[in-house]
Amino acid sequence: MSGATAPGTGELHALARRTLTVTGVVLATLLLFLLVWQALEVLLLLFAGLLLAVLLRAPSTWLSRLTGMPEGWSLVLVLAVLLGASAATAWTVGPDVAREGQALASGLTESVGDLEERMRAYPGVSRAIDEVQQRYADGIPRMWSRLGGMGATVLGGIGALLIVLFVGIFFAFNPRLYLDGLLRLVPLPRRPRACEVLARVGHTLRGWLLGQLISMLMLWLSTWLVLHLLGVPLAFILALLTGLLTFVPYLGPLLAAIPIGLVSFSVSPSLAAVTLGSYLVIQNIESNVVMPLVLEKTVKLPPALSVASQLLMASLVGTLGVLLATPLLAVAQVLVKMLYVEDALGDSMEEPVSQEPVGAPDD
Repeated sequence: MSGATAPGTGELHALARRTLTVTGVVLATLLLFLLVWQALEVLLLLFAGLLLAVLLRAPSTWLSRLTGMPEGWSLVLVLAVLLGASAATAWTVGPDVAREGQALASGLTESVGDLEERMRAYPGVSRAIDEVQQRYADGIPRMWSRLGGMGATVLGGIGALLIVLFVGIFFAFNPRLYLDGLLRLVPLPRRPRACEVLARVGHTLRGWLLGQLISMLMLWLSTWLVLHLLGVPLAFILALLTGLLTFVPYLGPLLAAIPIGLVSFSVSPSLAAVTLGSYLVIQNIESNVVMPLVLEKTVKLPPALSVASQLLMASLVGTLGVLLATPLLAVAQVLVKMLYVEDALGDSMEEPVSQEPVGAPDD
């Protein structure tokens, strides 16, 4: 009579070691995930500081190569120029921007009231407005009770901005220190590939920042010109808001259309229609002509993934997540392409995989 052979002591010890190893890896992974989740906002602030460092290093490196000046001194010169330009801008146009900002806030309130009054001319719409106001009336006292916490929110925002500034300047002054420390965590045989990946990440972030700055500048100037020619009030502050919101691709320009439409509607509905139509033309030219030319030399990101990442980060972190979602997606795209597709799978992303469009009918 034959039976299963009982495992020996050595096999039991090997099984126990494997079990402990797998358990330890799983627990370490869960612990790392928990730490990242708890410190997500701090990590995002560090990433924002890294973006600032990349932005500062680009002109300082160019200046150092052009003049032969040490990179540290070229960075000091770049910071001095930026500080002087910011102070001069605040001194010259700061008061006008502040006045237009206050006028925009009051103008938006009046525009919303005017729009409500016009819409109440239709009985069905008037009843819907009354129902919405009644539904949210109970929340208004709670909203006012929370206004006392706005001071803490403002102070927290100032503190976060200071953290980003200091981290960015420290990174920009001595990036080699932090890169060497990170590379020492990588096994020796993999360090050349890690250097290549980090170089590609830096190139991608520089390209993304360049593309966004060009887009912000062009939309600011073109929107200002069009709004000024159409006679829309507060054209400068509306165009400036559009340029700033363009830092968040796709969603930002859509949000910028809301105050433009409300302010122009306060003048006349026909002006609002012409203004929004002109703004739509500007956006289409920027997204379909200008940005493809810029992104061809910088970084290409799938639009659907960009919007999805913004919505996901907004639900997880809020405004900070929306601002940093697209550059995070750019970094993730580089890491997935180089570390997973190329290294793990041995594949390339240069050739298309599918031979026919998704949803094509079968023969």
